[in-house]
Amino acid sequence: MSNFRVWLFRSLVAVAASLMVISFILPWWGLDILVLGENVLVIHPYGLSHSFEQYSTFMGQYQSYIEGSEMPVWFAPLMWAYLGICIAALLYALLVGGKEGKWGKFKFKWAKLLIGGVGISYILIALLAVTVAAIRTGEFYGISLLGYTYVEIAHPAESGVVGSLQPAYWMAHSVGFLCIALALVRDKIVGKPKPS
Repeated sequence: MSNFRVWLFRSLVAVAASLMVISFILPWWGLDILVLGENVLVIHPYGLSHSFEQYSTFMGQYQSYIEGSEMPVWFAPLMWAYLGICIAALLYALLVGGKEGKWGKFKFKWAKLLIGGVGISYILIALLAVTVAAIRTGEFYGISLLGYTYVEIAHPAESGVVGSLQPAYWMAHSVGFLCIALALVRDKIVGKPKPS
């Protein structure tokens, strides 16, 4: 029974890691330009992408706004490194099992600390991403992060845009809470090691 529980826990952590990768790859925010199409501009956790080129005849002056809005060149590698560290931490947590660590007077289990830490950090990254996106969309585009904004795309073409959080954004929060929950119930699933 104990062996089954260990593999059950490992499977749940593997599911969390897989969902984390999926949510990281998919866009977290999208901008629909009503006269052009859906998700013309999207924000991923690792940066911004757009499909303005195919709409260049319509975009006019609005297209030039995109030039200053990309994240710094180091941002995407940093975020991919963050994802790699998170996945490595989850996998390492499965290897350390019930090993304990000590920091001053405090004792902790490495697996619980690593899995819970990944969960908390991913929720914080998702919240930070929305905050930065709200600032940058307002600063560079003059549009609201969520909901409808009227914009003039190219004279005389005028349109509304709709910004919305995508399902992957909510998946990121769910993965974070799943990791926290797994850290909290680890001992109940796996069982406490028998004293030697």
